[in-house]
Amino acid sequence: MRRSTRIALITLGLGLAAATTTTLALWQVDLRTFATRKLAAATGRAVHIGALHVTPGQWLTVDMDDVSIGNIPHGSRPEMITLGHLHGHIRLTSLLHGPIETRDLIITRFSGLFERTPDRTPNWRFGPPSSHPDTASKSSGMSGFPGLRQATIHESEVIYRSAKGHSYRIGLDNVTLVSSDDHAPLRMNVSGSYNAAPIVLTAQLGPITTLRQSNRPATLDLHATSGDLTLDLNGTATDLLNFDGVDGALRLNTPTSAPLMAFAGEKPDTFPLALALDGHFIHTGDDWKLSHTHGHLGDSPITDADVTFSEGSKGAPDRISGTMDFSRLDLNALISPTKSAQPSRPDTDIPFLAPAKPDPLLNVRLSAKNVRYNALTFTDASVALVQKPGLVDVPSLVFDWLGGHIAASGIIRTAARGSDIQANVDVTRADIDRFRKQAGFAPIPINGSLSLRAAVTAQGVRTLNQATRIADLQAVAGMNEGAIAQEVIGVASTDIGLLFRRKGGTTPVTCLLGALTLHQGNGTVMPLRIRTGIGSIVGAARFDLVARRFDLAFQSRAAAALALDIPIRVSGPFDRPAIGLAGWSDGGRALLKSANTITTLPPALVSFSTGRACLRPVP
Repeated sequence: MRRSTRIALITLGLGLAAATTTTLALWQVDLRTFATRKLAAATGRAVHIGALHVTPGQWLTVDMDDVSIGNIPHGSRPEMITLGHLHGHIRLTSLLHGPIETRDLIITRFSGLFERTPDRTPNWRFGPPSSHPDTASKSSGMSGFPGLRQATIHESEVIYRSAKGHSYRIGLDNVTLVSSDDHAPLRMNVSGSYNAAPIVLTAQLGPITTLRQSNRPATLDLHATSGDLTLDLNGTATDLLNFDGVDGALRLNTPTSAPLMAFAGEKPDTFPLALALDGHFIHTGDDWKLSHTHGHLGDSPITDADVTFSEGSKGAPDRISGTMDFSRLDLNALISPTKSAQPSRPDTDIPFLAPAKPDPLLNVRLSAKNVRYNALTFTDASVALVQKPGLVDVPSLVFDWLGGHIAASGIIRTAARGSDIQANVDVTRADIDRFRKQAGFAPIPINGSLSLRAAVTAQGVRTLNQATRIADLQAVAGMNEGAIAQEVIGVASTDIGLLFRRKGGTTPVTCLLGALTLHQGNGTVMPLRIRTGIGSIVGAARFDLVARRFDLAFQSRAAAALALDIPIRVSGPFDRPAIGLAGWSDGGRALLKSANTITTLPPALVSFSTGRACLRPVP
């Protein structure tokens, strides 16, 4: 071959090579532009693709860099999705007739923000606005889910932001998704975090062919661990992408609750109690529900719980409703888990708060066979509670204590300082001797079961214990059956000390009635009347709950012809009173006279019937 021919061929070859290189480069540029335009049209969002490289073959090799898809108006950041790098293989024929099938997919530095704007518009609905938004919001977003033979995700994250601005970040440090074909189960392994708390998750999902079908339940078997927390969910989901239509058995266990506190952004020791739940979980639309659930909270066993959390719509608060039953409930450990409760000191206290804009709203009922509160123990307790803006309504609070039955209702209202309280309390079957021991009183010469009705108010309080110290109270106590020591009726005997000795037997009580008024720990009892077959007692008393002292004056109206009916005074500390003759002062005479002339009860207590026969003056 001549030299000139050789040079011509070399020149032609270089020219063809240069032309080919230029053509391929221009094709890559056009492909990136084409893909950007198509993706923008499909999503209805601004799209950016920094680089796109495709190598032809039966399996196309695709490399993409610097990808972003814009957010909706009023979103919290400009981009909904950003992607650092994507590498993978796509079966060529799947591009023609779909669905897309991939293998060896590697995603790096993906960030997806899924949020609702303040008007609850979701940013994960793509395309032009639907004329039927409710229908669109219920349709599955997985109809075009690709076939994944092998997929890996590194250094990525998914963020959910609620309409109220709360963000929940899922870190995806290393994720693998594997399936042999679209009809086989999809297996997923995740190593990452939730709100910075480390988490490891494994899941077996239904076949991809099922996941693509809207509203068809697909298998969802999930196991997650974080620190000492384990969670298992075994059931189905109709919309995996939105974690919607979930229905299955849920088991959760954590000995310390530290991972749950970390998930909530709190310090790990904020609520150091064990938690175990085993029940049925359902998530549909805005409702998250646990039903037929048992377990324990700290040392308090949960026998049955049915609780629903409902997300509020368009600025409305969330709602929590349902019931939870305990066999034993230790409020000391629940309310003050970091404190060592001392029986002699009321460390545990229940806040009395009525926020003007509560979120969530509550409508719940709690019950327990046994309740521990400071040094007190109650049985067969239940409370119904409804929280509204600026108001907490307690339509029912019932429990048994010291053999008596207590039934109450009340309202907590927000106030300028703290809260204002109104409550009504009814007590029945209250054994006098057991209650006086609890109060620290010395023995008294009356036995039997009292009934009591009280109207309670308190202003500017913040806790239950504070309310018990400063509340104002009007009450009436009564008894229709019981017994009183005969020495009390025969009080004119020369040995006044017989008053508190159990000698000489007892006599049946026909009726007992006492009206009580209490203001910030200081109170009066007037009238106090007791009737028996051998005589009657009329009296009045003053007491100080803070100083634990009282002053009682009473007079016997005995049936005996020679009875002197001398007024008696009992006064001093609750546990060591002194007994003597009452002074015949004008004030003392007036007090006893008033105690015998009162014939009405306060309006709030007028329907009280026990001991009502004693409302008539003693003759």
